Amino acid sequence: MKRTGIIIILSIILAALIVAASAGCRDEAESIETSLQEPVDTLVLTVTDTIGLEMGDSSYVFGMILQAAHGADGNIIALDMQKACLSVYSHDGEFIGNIGAPGPAPGEFQIPVDFAVFPDGGIAVTDAISRVISYFDADGSYTGMMSGFFPTPPMSIEGCPDGTLVGQHMPMTMTGENLEMSLELSKWIDDAEPCFTYLSKPMELEYSGEGQASSTGGPDFDFAVGPDGSVLVAEISDTLFSVTGFSPDGEKFLSILEVRDRTPMTQEEIDAGDLGMSIMIMNGEASADMNRMETTYPWRNVIGSIGVDSRSRIWVELVCEDLPVFQVYDYSGELLFIAVTNVEFTPVTRPTFKVNSGGILAYDRDPMDYPKLYLFELVEPEFEQ
Repeated sequence: MKRTGIIIILSIILAALIVAASAGCRDEAESIETSLQEPVDTLVLTVTDTIGLEMGDSSYVFGMILQAAHGADGNIIALDMQKACLSVYSHDGEFIGNIGAPGPAPGEFQIPVDFAVFPDGGIAVTDAISRVISYFDADGSYTGMMSGFFPTPPMSIEGCPDGTLVGQHMPMTMTGENLEMSLELSKWIDDAEPCFTYLSKPMELEYSGEGQASSTGGPDFDFAVGPDGSVLVAEISDTLFSVTGFSPDGEKFLSILEVRDRTPMTQEEIDAGDLGMSIMIMNGEASADMNRMETTYPWRNVIGSIGVDSRSRIWVELVCEDLPVFQVYDYSGELLFIAVTNVEFTPVTRPTFKVNSGGILAYDRDPMDYPKLYLFELVEPEFEQ
């Protein structure tokens, strides 16, 4: 059984203070803009190949895929949390090699949770336990790290054309005896202090005995970086379709905001539960664990992910539908077309999709059978070729 995403629970013990936070979203917008457009074409995303085996060659047997994307050279990169490395494949699925290895040394990973690719072929990997972002060149050789993050480095990152990073993080500050936490989208250049923040949303904390503060819900969003360095943000909500675009320097250029009716989960989805990763940091030592969490909120989110392709088209995945559906926009907010897959994934078997300049793929984080990558190709009208 599976769900499409991973809920990350972060626990930090500082003296008698325990903080637990998990991502989710039930926010309401202060103002609503609804844009109705003419009907558009529906195009098909066709599965051209898969990468992954249940048993056999270890180069093709995955432990747990946390992220996958096309590299700058068109190769396919998969981050395997259990193997603690990146596996690299050619565009036709041939294994090329691994980047990184398990361990605490420079260039090694303890709990890698995401990676970013750069136009020059370089790669950055964020490690929740080591609390660093490691950098590799186009050949996969380790070149250095960015350290000094507290309590963790950004848990999701994207590379920009100028070599900077955009990432989602949860900074914490103490105000008197109270802890304040927010979910932010920021940019980093070469140290742990962000150089710019695109957006910041406070997270509500509930305090209980023994100095414990917890948040089991709050703001959440997905984001993507376009070929020109623009940043696209999709709010994760069960009632809103919300997409915002920022220029590389943070100026807002796009806002699509619509109200949607709530879509209830099926009983099968509720029974499947959520896959959660718990990270505990105590006295400088960190540990992580994966577990399944009971679903207590029986509504589907409207948006599941956002991506930008090589033609600067914005791909917004709808997870309120039973089958994978994408609404694809240009930078002006015009709806260009709708895309559907030629494989009838169900809400429980739906993989996680990734759209970037290299193409479109999907991967199973918690599969019904065994982890694999799906390679997609968009079937477009001839006049658009």
